Amino acid sequence: MLSGSRSRTGCYTCRLRKKKCDEQQPCCDNCSSRNLQCYGYDVPPPDWMQGKRNWKEVMGTEEARRLRSIADVQYKARRRYGQEELAEEARGNPNCPQTGELIISPVRRLSAPESLWWDGAFCTSLPTENGPHEDARLVMLYLDFIFPIQFGFCPMSTAADHSWLMSGLCGNKARYHSALSVSASFQASLCEPEKVDGKGLSLEVAERQAIASSDLRMIITRFNQQGHATRDVARIGLQILEVMHQMLSLEVFSMLEGTWQLHHRATLDLLDTIHTYRRPPDLCDQMETESCLSPIEMALKDFSSPDLQRTFEFHVTCVVWIDIIANATYGSPLHPRRHFDYVPYLHANDLKTHEVMGCHSSVMASVTEITRLADWKAFQLQSNSLDTEELSARAASMAARLRDQLLGLEQQCMLGMTELEANSRLVTLQFVCAAQVYLQAIIFGADPAHPEITLLVNRNLQMLEALPEGLVIRANWAFTITGCLAGETLYDRFRGMITRLVAQNWPLGMSWKGLMVMEECWRLRESQHELEADCDWKMATKSLGKRVLLV
Repeated sequence: MLSGSRSRTGCYTCRLRKKKCDEQQPCCDNCSSRNLQCYGYDVPPPDWMQGKRNWKEVMGTEEARRLRSIADVQYKARRRYGQEELAEEARGNPNCPQTGELIISPVRRLSAPESLWWDGAFCTSLPTENGPHEDARLVMLYLDFIFPIQFGFCPMSTAADHSWLMSGLCGNKARYHSALSVSASFQASLCEPEKVDGKGLSLEVAERQAIASSDLRMIITRFNQQGHATRDVARIGLQILEVMHQMLSLEVFSMLEGTWQLHHRATLDLLDTIHTYRRPPDLCDQMETESCLSPIEMALKDFSSPDLQRTFEFHVTCVVWIDIIANATYGSPLHPRRHFDYVPYLHANDLKTHEVMGCHSSVMASVTEITRLADWKAFQLQSNSLDTEELSARAASMAARLRDQLLGLEQQCMLGMTELEANSRLVTLQFVCAAQVYLQAIIFGADPAHPEITLLVNRNLQMLEALPEGLVIRANWAFTITGCLAGETLYDRFRGMITRLVAQNWPLGMSWKGLMVMEECWRLRESQHELEADCDWKMATKSLGKRVLLV
């Protein structure tokens, strides 16, 4: 088949790279340590190698050149990142880091990343007019820092996981430039004075956002064309959804307050449109006519393309996560009425929130249902028609469900759990306990002196203090809700949690903004005693004039 190769025993990947192979089975250490796909030894070679007369023809293929180029970018990035390039920047800018370290503002120091886990089989090319070497640094920042910080529970332990993320990033030019705008924002923030809002909004960020917006408009135009098959609507809509979600990520990562709502509303509108889409009957085939599934349901259950299904589920879950937190913080918008009800999907675990933000989907469904109870109560109060018996009955049912969820988590056997699963359990516990506080606040008002609330807040704070430092940013909503209902004697303990994170150089995420909301809540309660049980997180953010997203 293939003759004239340098070695008949090394893996195909090492032979393509002209590197000595350690011939470990089933994958060699050279490939696994660099997160390159090991094409194996005696197994059939990839399709693109087939039909070549000799090894020289294989080495001359575009795929082989691309694999060598990617490996070369990885090597240079590992060697230069934080050393030569940052040193050059530091010489020109005295405010830049001087030691090759990345600083996650305001306090977190991280050593330079070890690798770019690119996979030669999937990263066909970087979708940019610049050379891949020019974008490599921003791609590395996104893959090695930004994505893990934002989505710390997303499984990323295998080459298939890496390939899924990288192929998704490179398969949509608008998403690619939007993602790299987040990297550019992060990079720019390293060399600017400390700020609490609008971090790292450099010229490059604006340029990449402009490219992403231009390409997004073209996708939207195609989406708005009539006559799409039902199964294609979700696929085209996904291209829009992943760009919108990436734009929302910039708002969060640069710590903008309030502007995230524009993108979030747009993602909800898009999901409503996809969910309610029906092709005109005269254009439908028999399968479409007989199907009772919405395009969203079809996409979530269509495993014919596992990567596409995973990408759709991931981005829909991210939107749902943000919506749950936003509504639990500010209340659900009265208009427009949403057609896509995600609660059944959470109960069925079709949207696995624990693989995005840590908390299990059933508990996120409970938080949503408590928010809906709060919305119902507010509407009833406005019309002077509150049925206290119905309120008590609905609250009692929710309280019982939360107790069951808490008991199940406490009794859960941890033997054989992975670290990710164990951490997800801890984060879910925080959310269940905070949901109990949230429910009590709806029933009795945001009164820290209420015996039930006092008891729950004290218990929750003890659990928060015992939480591993790296998980505090994963429980920011729970941290903030609990802190806003704390009595004065507990204030310093909540402050101390953030102080310890700072002292130990842990990333703060948005937890310090959660503390900012708490501090305002405490200030209002102390300075305006007439507020009494009305003083909660919603009133605090309104007083601050900031729409903080507690993710």
